[in-house]
Amino acid sequence: MKFLSDECVYNTTTQLLRNWGHDVVTAQEADLAGKPDEDILAYAVKHKRVLITIDMDFSNIRRFPPKSYIGIIVLKIRPRIAEKIYKVLEQVLRDVDGERLSKSLVIIDQSKYRVR
Repeated sequence: MKFLSDECVYNTTTQLLRNWGHDVVTAQEADLAGKPDEDILAYAVKHKRVLITIDMDFSNIRRFPPKSYIGIIVLKIRPRIAEKIYKVLEQVLRDVDGERLSKSLVIIDQSKYRVR
């Protein structure tokens, strides 16, 4: 799967996705650091990438309707629970097919995930 890793995403998360075989471009690599949320999503759409972020602003479906984007994954992550979040993320990427993930908002916390 192709991801755009928002600038707030831990480097560990980006590396983990790459280790799992995913194509990940970071916001910094795409020269998007400090850019508005709309610019981040425009890049993701243009390059057909799912945005992965910890920025809860992206979970606002009125501001960012999932049908308008390739897909958004929001990680409700803190350093203390990162390993739990990664297990749920791995489950999502294994169990949820790309078609269901497309045009969806996925919110992941330490014990579960929701697809909207």
